[in-house]
Amino acid sequence: MKQARTRSIYLSVIAAAVLSACGGGDDGAQSAGASAGTAPPPATISGVAATGAPIANAVVDIRCAAGTATATTSATGAWGVSAAGLAVPCAARVTGPSGVLHTLITGPGTTNITPITELVVASAAQNPDTEAFFNTFSTTSGNAAINRLPTALTLTRQRLANLGVSVDTLNLMNQAFQPQAGDAYDDKLEALIVRLKATNATLTTVAQDLARGDVGAPGAQGATGATGAAGATGADGAPGVPGATGATGPQGSTGPVGATGAVGATGSTGVTGPTGATGATGATGATGTTGATGVTGPQGSPGTQGATGATGAQGSTGATGVTGVTGATGATGPTGAAGATGATGATGATGSVPGLGTPSHAADGNGSGVCTIGTVWLTAATVGEGMAADGRLLPINAYTALFSLLGTNFGGDGVTNFALPNLSSVTPNGLTYMICVDGVFPSRVN
Repeated sequence: MKQARTRSIYLSVIAAAVLSACGGGDDGAQSAGASAGTAPPPATISGVAATGAPIANAVVDIRCAAGTATATTSATGAWGVSAAGLAVPCAARVTGPSGVLHTLITGPGTTNITPITELVVASAAQNPDTEAFFNTFSTTSGNAAINRLPTALTLTRQRLANLGVSVDTLNLMNQAFQPQAGDAYDDKLEALIVRLKATNATLTTVAQDLARGDVGAPGAQGATGATGAAGATGADGAPGVPGATGATGPQGSTGPVGATGAVGATGSTGVTGPTGATGATGATGATGTTGATGVTGPQGSPGTQGATGATGAQGSTGATGVTGVTGATGATGPTGAAGATGATGATGATGSVPGLGTPSHAADGNGSGVCTIGTVWLTAATVGEGMAADGRLLPINAYTALFSLLGTNFGGDGVTNFALPNLSSVTPNGLTYMICVDGVFPSRVN
């Protein structure tokens, strides 16, 4: 508490001194510029926020041992706040389009916020996370950083010199400058950007070096020490992760087609499947028109009647005479009115088509003729040209032309195989449907 009160008093004293200095260049002018009993205006804390180019229109936040303040930078990066109500030490932060930068404030007057002050803060705080230092800033952490500030300024100069940027003539924290070419301080900011890129370093990695106190130039390499005694063999490490599976080797060429095996015995007829459910009754069709009655044929002329004979004695009953000729059919009467249509009977069980479904299973063969690939025909021979259309699977790489015509219309995975059509159920008994698998490729007629 005593140290914080001392710094607050220090800030007031410095403010008075600054105002006193503003009164003029001699005692007479200073006496004429102020009247007895008039309170002087409060001092200000101000500076420039820049990376080489000005950080314009950015927010500057200030946290002190007592009090906080906020400002916005101008187009040239300039900013300033009243020191009234603020007790040093303070930490300041500017939030620009490329990130945040920080600085330490020890009293009124000029304090800049630049990449160089960012490095000084990391060294004085002994923490490369300068944002965390700002967010948790307190009297204790601020006083500790101020006590280390002289050492931090020296280390920062050494680290920048090792990077190729000499700043021995600059006031790293409090030098008044303009962010433009030709200004000594601004030129060093530009040089810092160039050297960071040239050495593949970043402001963050340099801040980490300073927070560790690692700023010295690399020393000469020492002599190689004697080889130490071999250490005990370490325990076996855990098994390594299995390597990725190697790529699949190329597919071997297709071997020659084997001889056709003997025709297997015909399997027993499968059990008849259950009758499907009766479909819904279709609507009754309209009654057709009654055809016209045919013309009645002409009646034959009657035969001549014989003379009546004398009545003889009545003899025994003779044999029945031959039936007389049937008289002509009378004219057909008019057709009566059609009766009502009876209800449609239930659909009978599905039957099989006689003469189909028992092919002869002719063996595959090669004829002397030339067939068109994909063509199907019937044969009564035991060996037919082409292959039986029995739904078998064929390898695509052996029958590329046939696959291009059939595709997977009849089965197969379409990657390594495809299926022939299976015409067994519609083949006339004793015959075989054959399909041409090797011949002339058909051409499309435009």
